[in-house]
Amino acid sequence: MKNDFSVEFATINQVESKKFGVFSNVVKVPDYYVCKKGDKNFLRLFYIVEGSMVFNENTRDTVIAKAGDIVFLPCDVEYESRWGNEQNGRYISINFMSDIPYLSFPDSICIAASDKIGIFLEMFENAYSIWTKGAIGYKFETLAYIYKIIYHLFLDSTYKKLKLKENVIYKGIFYLENHYLEEVTVKELAEMCNISESSFRRYFKRYKNMSPVTYRNYLRMKKAREIIQSGEYTVSEVAGMVGIPDICYFQRLFKKIFGVSPGSIQGKG
Repeated sequence: MKNDFSVEFATINQVESKKFGVFSNVVKVPDYYVCKKGDKNFLRLFYIVEGSMVFNENTRDTVIAKAGDIVFLPCDVEYESRWGNEQNGRYISINFMSDIPYLSFPDSICIAASDKIGIFLEMFENAYSIWTKGAIGYKFETLAYIYKIIYHLFLDSTYKKLKLKENVIYKGIFYLENHYLEEVTVKELAEMCNISESSFRRYFKRYKNMSPVTYRNYLRMKKAREIIQSGEYTVSEVAGMVGIPDICYFQRLFKKIFGVSPGSIQGKG
């Protein structure tokens, strides 16, 4: 069997506007830095391993970051920063492209996450190790880690927003949104939140304007639509994949939510 498949990275000149890499350094205090327009034409995730750092001190845009914090710095942002005076600092910085599909990022410096148990630190250190060793395929592996870190930052941010907005039942909603293809019961979701099943249903209706089961079906239909539009599976196969093997019920539910039959959008992704 002939195999002509080949993957190569473009040269630096071809991707000049799409920089990415992982860098680390030890900083001796006091250390002060001014970033001017045009200095950093890429996004950065800046993990403070040791010490503390202040951005734009004594302004309304002041950001104070300590060890374990991940600071997000937008593309081509101007700022002034200094390391805290109490001890020397160490950081790991991930620089990456600003045109990642489907993602939008803040337009100002902010704390992306606070790494309380070291999960992010391990990922940052692994990415740095891969980048610096430069083994065959290291660019692919580094990019994979960058996406992995962004994914976990997205989960962390989503969880915090749910906790703030839907304080009582955020654990149940978060679990349902990550396990909607499973047959999790409302009783199990309520137990995660330490409230009664009836209370969970009442809070859920208030926050989502629908019942937990209706919301689960909505999530399943969204996933079904995505798979159907790929054209890789039949409608019957997709129905089974999203946990609704009764094809008649699946078709009724799909049309109720999207206003069209599943067959009418097949292969039109």
